Amino acid sequence: MTGQRVVIVGGGLAGMAAAETLSRVHPDDQVTLLESKRIPGGRAGSYVDPETETAVDYCQHAAMGCCTNLIEMLDRCGLQQHFRRYRSLTFLHPDHPPSRFAPNRWLPPPLHLLGTIGAQRYLAARQKREILCGLWKLMRTPPRALGDCRARQWLAQAGQSDDSVREFWDVILVSALGETTGHVSMAAARKVLIDGFAIARGASDVLVPTLPLAELFGRQLSAVLTGRGVEIRTGHTVEQITPEARVITASGDLDADAVICAVPWHRIDKLFDRWPDADRSRLPDVDAISQIPSSPITGLHLWFDSPITALDHAVMVGTTAQWLFRDPFDSHHPPAATSTDEPSQYYYQVVISASKESISGSKQELIDTVLAELRHAFPAARNASLLRHRLVTDPNSVFSLRPDVDAIRPAATTQLPWLALAGDWTQTGWPATMEGAVISGRLAAQAVAQQPGRDSHPDVVPPNRYLCPGLPPGRLARWMIRHD
Repeated sequence: MTGQRVVIVGGGLAGMAAAETLSRVHPDDQVTLLESKRIPGGRAGSYVDPETETAVDYCQHAAMGCCTNLIEMLDRCGLQQHFRRYRSLTFLHPDHPPSRFAPNRWLPPPLHLLGTIGAQRYLAARQKREILCGLWKLMRTPPRALGDCRARQWLAQAGQSDDSVREFWDVILVSALGETTGHVSMAAARKVLIDGFAIARGASDVLVPTLPLAELFGRQLSAVLTGRGVEIRTGHTVEQITPEARVITASGDLDADAVICAVPWHRIDKLFDRWPDADRSRLPDVDAISQIPSSPITGLHLWFDSPITALDHAVMVGTTAQWLFRDPFDSHHPPAATSTDEPSQYYYQVVISASKESISGSKQELIDTVLAELRHAFPAARNASLLRHRLVTDPNSVFSLRPDVDAIRPAATTQLPWLALAGDWTQTGWPATMEGAVISGRLAAQAVAQQPGRDSHPDVVPPNRYLCPGLPPGRLARWMIRHD
């Protein structure tokens, strides 16, 4: 059976990854991707700054070297060149000199991380010993042994003091998981620390896009998909998916042989709320899924009249600000003035993950706090005038991966052969990341492509080969890190 009509509901990164996979595995399929916004990309989007008329990402996105599925998809689509790879990070503590976080080039993983802990000048010798002991214990603890344990609970049991948690573990985990260690599951934390740092060389590299997300995903990735025959319809809000595999929109209905539902978790129940109970029983528990708690991420966009730092980015420790990013789209060239009468504008973005507490008070107080932190960290910022700012918070930036949430996350496949689910909130083995979104789209495409009677194209994708494996661990890492 070939040439099925596949409708993908949702044009975020998960839906686009599903379309990209199907366009390779089953190029004869008629794939239609429906997106409610004007530009695909979902949460990985941008807005146009009215003063400079340039695109600004809602919130800075970054990937890591361990994101093998995202990287491969970008490479297949000719887009990997639009990411800049960094092999080291700069950690800034308000009371200490800058610290460099750079894995050793010569020691094999996971020993290549030893020097990075020792190089953090803001950590006391006691803290460094605690952290190394904690990492060793985590490497020797298989994921199944973590059960329903929250990260803060496990860290306390592993002998991590409050200041070590605050100045090391929180710094890594809150940014990576978008949630505090008091809520997030330790299994998710282990995924970040082991697969994202310890298991292989290059895993902890940071990849920052050098194009606005709306251009990178919304236009360039869309163009690749369109060139492969995928029909992308923007401005199409889906109202219902019926038990007969019909997709209902305000612009008309579409009948499908297969449907991939790739909407955010908090919207999924609305697409099935008119189903009779008998049909609804064959769905995952969409009511429970839609109630998965969210965690906000805040991006503070700042325009100064002069540069405040030459660093492309910095990790902020012990402050409200967690990351600072310099304009990644024009990092190595000074920006032009908006007119002959106006000064140049130098753009930076501060990212605050799990920002519920930070945004609970006055916006001006938050801005004043962050500016004071930047002026303390960067002497040049003390002489720079803030020309303007914009505070952007998405209350549903990521789902909160608490221990009980993992049991709710559904598989890509459902009891309905024609329906598959995609989204970083599905069972991907990853937290809410671009990598998790791409994996979910590929798993959903696999569910559709491997329906009974359908043959994949072995010259394009080998049978049962829809996902990229993670970075291969070396012999020492295989011995030191327990996985079962």
